[in-house]
Amino acid sequence: MDYQSDFKKWKKPTNALSLEEVKLPTEPVDEFAAKAETLAVEATKDKEELVESGLDYTLVEDLPSLAGNLRYYEAQWMSEYRARQEAQKEWLEQSPEAYDLRDEMLHHFTYAYRKHSDIIKKVRRIREGGSHADMIQDLLELSVLAVKYPQPLVKINYDVNLNSKSKTKSHAMADLLAEANGSTSESSESKLLRDKAFTLLYDRMLEIRECGRYVFWKNEDRKKCYLSN
Repeated sequence: MDYQSDFKKWKKPTNALSLEEVKLPTEPVDEFAAKAETLAVEATKDKEELVESGLDYTLVEDLPSLAGNLRYYEAQWMSEYRARQEAQKEWLEQSPEAYDLRDEMLHHFTYAYRKHSDIIKKVRRIREGGSHADMIQDLLELSVLAVKYPQPLVKINYDVNLNSKSKTKSHAMADLLAEANGSTSESSESKLLRDKAFTLLYDRMLEIRECGRYVFWKNEDRKKCYLSN
């Protein structure tokens, strides 16, 4: 199936849906899309009865492409979600080394600059704060401090390679943290669009199901085709 074409067809209506109208999926999206495709097949069998009872039959005709539209947006959201999960895993693996590097540099700097009151104040300020963002900024500031005031570090045989290492590590960890945090599931644009696509499909399915239950209220075999779980 060409979900890309379905996406193009429904892009504007999907985006146009207001936040107040958006409904959240209460079941796996792939299963819901499959139910929509099944409903389209069953409703086609009952076209005459449904139309006679006032149903706009374009609602039925829209179901397959709307299901494809939903699958498209679900794929986009899942791609973002999985990328964030992978970044979170990498952060857990790599961050201990970054913290160790920050602590090692602070250890050296605290000793090397202990008799330089103006510089040690900077070191103490860098030491403040314990968040991931603080650690990333600390690595960058420590490398800058080392380049600006090298002589006290030379006296203690400080490994200058730590300067470039901390700067590189700071940039790498900043990128990784941004990926790991990403947008929260509540604020993600990809998830919001997925929910909008779900809503478009849900509303049409509800209308069809209500009409089907009305028409076949005495026909249990046909009525069950319009029941939702």
